[in-house]
Amino acid sequence: MNKKQVILLAVALIIIAAVFILFVAPPSWRAQKSAPKRIAMLTNSDLQLAAFDGIKAGLKELNLVENVDYIIDLKNPKGDRDLTKKMAVDIVSSKPDLIIPISTTATSAVLEADKEAKIPIVAVDVGNFKEVGINNIERPGGFLSAVIADNIATAPKRMEILKMLLPNMKRVGVLVNPNHVSYNEVVQYYTKSAKDLGIEINWYLVTKKEDLGLVMAKAAKDKPDGFMITAEATISGNSALIAPVLKNAKISSIDFNVERGVSSGYLMVYGSARYDIGKQGARMIEKVLHGQNPGDLPVEFVSPASFEINAKLAGEMGITPPKSLLLQATKVYNQ
Repeated sequence: MNKKQVILLAVALIIIAAVFILFVAPPSWRAQKSAPKRIAMLTNSDLQLAAFDGIKAGLKELNLVENVDYIIDLKNPKGDRDLTKKMAVDIVSSKPDLIIPISTTATSAVLEADKEAKIPIVAVDVGNFKEVGINNIERPGGFLSAVIADNIATAPKRMEILKMLLPNMKRVGVLVNPNHVSYNEVVQYYTKSAKDLGIEINWYLVTKKEDLGLVMAKAAKDKPDGFMITAEATISGNSALIAPVLKNAKISSIDFNVERGVSSGYLMVYGSARYDIGKQGARMIEKVLHGQNPGDLPVEFVSPASFEINAKLAGEMGITPPKSLLLQATKVYNQ
């Protein structure tokens, strides 16, 4: 057989193989890659979008390609609790391969809607794992696991930071939404922290954005020594209505939201970056996309929190932060 015949035979074999794969072989042989997994994500508000970005970045680092390995449908109710519940129901009805609620509120809504559907869930940036029904962090069971960023449990540390800044602090104002899913835990943690430090709490309750003006006007009039902002969309999403009032009244404040805290005008912030929380969640999500049951995966807690302080603002308020406090900061703003 000459060289030309060999080439013709090879071409013929390639054509026969191609025809077999396209028209004769079963679908499983023809498919080079399975269809992308459908992921439904539900935030509570714009605050969780940083975690969403972190998830996508984390999946990319794990060599998962959007629109090839997975597709995402993101729903953002922008702080509307009723809409959050409706979106959760719609998500469950669409029967995605995986649901990723971001926040305690979004997770609670999904679990309420997913009672019978049994769709795998990886919850990210959950502030209270007990609130979403997780009792065993080593093996949650069922179809749920989570990455926990417990801003309630870190409340004592934020109050301690305020006390370090203001050694003579006697009263602290706490802004909280009584309709928040973790309201009882908020009251419990903050009350105990204040008692341990010998501080009195002035509670400022707000349930909707429209009430913030009056509530903050009262806080400015009361003028507590320090002020703390709790993790809830109505509060966290409206820092422009809160931080300037505290600044003008020269009330020292501490927030938990790293992405927006100091840049929003608060004096200090102690918390965990949501982008990093999202990247941590991506590692768990990758395991589930490759077939593991979330209920078999241990609950994870976020890495240590960041502490930032606006030293320039402190000076404008007539406060000199002690060196011991500045040394603890991961970032000090002097301009």
